[in-house]
Amino acid sequence: MPKVTISSLEKSYNGEDLFSDLTFEVIAGMRLAVTGPNGCGKSTLLKLVAGKIDPDSGVIAISKNARVGYVAQEFTEEDLDHGLLSWVLAALPSWNSLWEEWEKAASTNDQALIERLSQRQADLEHQFGYNPEHKARTILTGLGFSEHNMLSKIAELSGGWRERAKLGRVLLQGADILLLDEPTNHLDLEAVEWLESYLLSFRGAVIYVAHDRIFLDRVGTHVLYLGSGKAVVRRGSFSQFIEWRAENSLQRSREAAKLTAKIDNEYSYIRRFKAQARKAAQAQSKMKKVSKLEDDLSKIQDETESNRAGRALAFRMPPTARGDKAPITVVDLEFSYDGKPPSLWPLLNFQLFRGTKVALAAPNGAGKSTLLKVILGTLEANAGYARIGPNTSLAYFSQHQSEILRTEATALSEIRRLCDPDTTEEQLKGVLGLFLLGESYFDRPVSALSGGEKNRLILASLFLSRANLLILDEPTNHLDLESREGLIQALKDYDGTIFFVAHDRYLLGEVAEEIWSLTDTGIEVFQSFADYDAHRKEMLAGGGSSSDSKTSDSDYKPEKRKLTKEEKRRQADIRNNLYKDLKPRLAKYEKLEKELEKVLEELAEMEEKLNDPELYNDSGAAIELNSKYSEASSWSESLMEDMAVLEKEIAEIEERKKQLMDED
Repeated sequence: MPKVTISSLEKSYNGEDLFSDLTFEVIAGMRLAVTGPNGCGKSTLLKLVAGKIDPDSGVIAISKNARVGYVAQEFTEEDLDHGLLSWVLAALPSWNSLWEEWEKAASTNDQALIERLSQRQADLEHQFGYNPEHKARTILTGLGFSEHNMLSKIAELSGGWRERAKLGRVLLQGADILLLDEPTNHLDLEAVEWLESYLLSFRGAVIYVAHDRIFLDRVGTHVLYLGSGKAVVRRGSFSQFIEWRAENSLQRSREAAKLTAKIDNEYSYIRRFKAQARKAAQAQSKMKKVSKLEDDLSKIQDETESNRAGRALAFRMPPTARGDKAPITVVDLEFSYDGKPPSLWPLLNFQLFRGTKVALAAPNGAGKSTLLKVILGTLEANAGYARIGPNTSLAYFSQHQSEILRTEATALSEIRRLCDPDTTEEQLKGVLGLFLLGESYFDRPVSALSGGEKNRLILASLFLSRANLLILDEPTNHLDLESREGLIQALKDYDGTIFFVAHDRYLLGEVAEEIWSLTDTGIEVFQSFADYDAHRKEMLAGGGSSSDSKTSDSDYKPEKRKLTKEEKRRQADIRNNLYKDLKPRLAKYEKLEKELEKVLEELAEMEEKLNDPELYNDSGAAIELNSKYSEASSWSESLMEDMAVLEKEIAEIEERKKQLMDED
């Protein structure tokens, strides 16, 4: 059973302790959500468990033979030259070499080698499941990759899709312990939900860092909170942890108030009677009692501090000037990157009215961020136009906008550059403080800021802009949980107009008053995220496949005539080509048939074991066998589906051959 045991772990950077005497255990079936403010050491903890860095002291013990899956940080040049599917599969032993050896052994009838290869195949299937390529395709499809993407080189993928590729490779490896750092970054809604489902059925141990409130709640079985004071581990969802922390804090505050009152009473007695000889002994006794009460109070205060959240981003957007009735107007808008048809989206016509908060939703690649850029004027439309109202003041935030920051400049000089020149130094520093970039950050270079700190610096400049229209592209990326919730509250209270793109379901549900779904027919409006989400899931469940209807003309029999030599030669070429098409399909069908026969035999054996009551004396063995049975059943169904496709193709080729024979 995979297990991670952390004992008395300590790690510090630049003289500051990240962990002190950190102790906890994660076993199979646990999904530990590591939470806390930015800079508290969440990612560092994952690197420590993965063995990428060493602790200052303490022990990290991982159960023997347990496989650890951890997403690597960077691609090598060699990685970038690989095709996506082949790079993901390269994480596993080569199945091709196994089949090559098998064919050689079969041709020489080497029974001893066949027996060894059979055992090797069984070991690989036990470790990695049936047909790794099928599993790899399933994982990559779940993460949003198309069939075309799977054949693309890693170098051709954008940064976000490369991160998905890393995640897909780790999931395929079949680790017993998964270490995931912000796995939902760069995923659209469908991919996030697929990952949630995958992790909920994962039988090993998971330690993960996430700032997606809904993902935290749905996936986690336990919470590890890092931050000020002693780390806290609690069973339950993140929301349950928040409730417990609030109740615990209130209870501790009451206890501290009672102790403080007792201590004050005791000191009052001591002050009154310590000078009197008759009461001196009693006063001395009370001093010992007070000392113990103060120790108890100190412990309660320490516990309260350790359970208290880190400092949260808490601000309110300033009032805005009344702008245009329609801050954004879009008429007959079309766009493609090469300037040629087809457009990235259908002809678009809409107006965004003053004071509304609208989220633009669609899967990755549908052109949401591109539409924002066309509206902003950074990209030029092929046809039609997008206009910002003349009395509308605009502020824009992009998930990549931190690139506009000068890395060598300080935080204070950058916000001074980005804001109105009339803004006073006192106002600049005050706003930086609101965004948790206080005095210690003023002279810090931008290059030394984390991704979240850079995003907060950009958000601080939006705050000072007093814009009455905000256009936001993934505004919560790289923000920790507390900062996300502070921003969401500020956007809810904002009195201007918001047009934004996000995959953060909590943000969408809390801020958006309408969801505009960008579809292949235009924009479809939903009155809430809940309505949009229900519609999206209904469409996904429906599948939308249409069956082909073919008209048969088999009853039509033209009058036969003799064929010319040229026609006979062409028909012979066609027959040869049909045979070339047919032969590999027949071979593949035979191979699948043998695999299916083998899987069905194994299923029968497993069914016999599952019907044995003694199996259930060992719950772990029963769970593992049920899981293997489910996986084998799924693989058998997949084999039968592939065989059905081949049967149809073979039948079509045979029919074409028959038609040629009838023409002879």
